[in-house]
Amino acid sequence: MTALPGFRSGSASPRSVLTRLRRNWPAYLFLLPTLLLVGYFAYYPAYIAVTRAFTDWDGLNPPTFTGLENFQRAVADPVMGQATTNMGIWVVLGTLLALVMPLIVAELVFHLRGQRRQYAYRTLFVIPIVIPSLVLLLVWGDFYRSDGLLNQLLGAVGLGGLRHEWLSDPHTALYGLIFLGFPYIDAFNFLLLYAGLQAIPEDVFDAAKIDGATGLRRVLRIDLPLLRPQLGLIAMLAIIGNVQYYISPLVLTSGGPGYATTVPALLMYQTATRDGEYGYAMAIAFLLMILVVVLTLLSRLISRGNR
Repeated sequence: MTALPGFRSGSASPRSVLTRLRRNWPAYLFLLPTLLLVGYFAYYPAYIAVTRAFTDWDGLNPPTFTGLENFQRAVADPVMGQATTNMGIWVVLGTLLALVMPLIVAELVFHLRGQRRQYAYRTLFVIPIVIPSLVLLLVWGDFYRSDGLLNQLLGAVGLGGLRHEWLSDPHTALYGLIFLGFPYIDAFNFLLLYAGLQAIPEDVFDAAKIDGATGLRRVLRIDLPLLRPQLGLIAMLAIIGNVQYYISPLVLTSGGPGYATTVPALLMYQTATRDGEYGYAMAIAFLLMILVVVLTLLSRLISRGNR
């Protein structure tokens, strides 16, 4: 493969960092704007979160160093405990939803006969990407209302006793938010798994068919093992996304009723913007950052262990 101008191939002899910078400076010059923007918008906020987490700060006046006080408060805070429990439920169920439904749909579309049918269904599942997520949230908020479609469907099938305001009930509000849009699938996850199935050589499917591995047996013995990299990536992204997610509780329930739908990311947001306790909010953000790093490393270790 031809090396790009300004870059050396991996087989070049080792050189000092300064020598590489001097010889490849045109390439690094083009990368510099991107690196500066990433540093300012990604790493600088993380630096602020880490440094302000150990202070009493209202966001305006100079911060006062308080040591581990914010972290001790977070550990003892019952609201934080409730939010962490909610987040755990959300991460487990959210990750299953991110894996199972896109896998089922990708298998069904991939094994349709005819490229045109596959293309049509693939487009059908990807088109919802263009709809703003806030619109979907508001539509599903109406879906869960006492006079919404869900209660109307329950009444129509003779289950009127189950009708209630789903997002106002502390027993159903959290699950209502987690299953928001179900069985809607994430288009990115679907396309990733579909591409993974397309990458499996046709000879493998033919050999499996000769050995009698068809239908569900083929999925379990052939497809799932070969889709392990894609499934691992989706699981890792789903865990990270669900740990940091707070949009639907903020828009539809504001964390209520009570604290039934409060998650740590939402508690961090409300603590900073509503209560003006930026130091405590930064401590929650720092804890979430540590949790994401630990879960990411754990998922990577599990993924390597299964190879």
